[in-house]
Amino acid sequence: MVSFLPLIFISVLLFIQIMMFKNLCVYLSEKYPEEWKKLENNRMGGSAWSAATANFNESLKSGFFSTINDAKIDQFAKFKSFNLALMGVVIFAQLLLAFLQ
Repeated sequence: MVSFLPLIFISVLLFIQIMMFKNLCVYLSEKYPEEWKKLENNRMGGSAWSAATANFNESLKSGFFSTINDAKIDQFAKFKSFNLALMGVVIFAQLLLAFLQ
């Protein structure tokens, strides 16, 4: 049972990150509806939500949403970086423990 604790911990961290991402998407779609409509444009015929989230990730890197100063975007970026670092530490510790046994 103890060996599943890191897996459970990482799953919880991923769940929290996904929930924060969805809340951020809803917030930005309400605050910047014109830009969000551009992100929902999907020429491949898929769902608007999947296109918007994929395009939003790219926009966070180098598009419109990377240029604006919004506290929620900054908070999510910091949390995502911290979350990924924490998951990396947990994985590294688990591998180290497995190697030492």
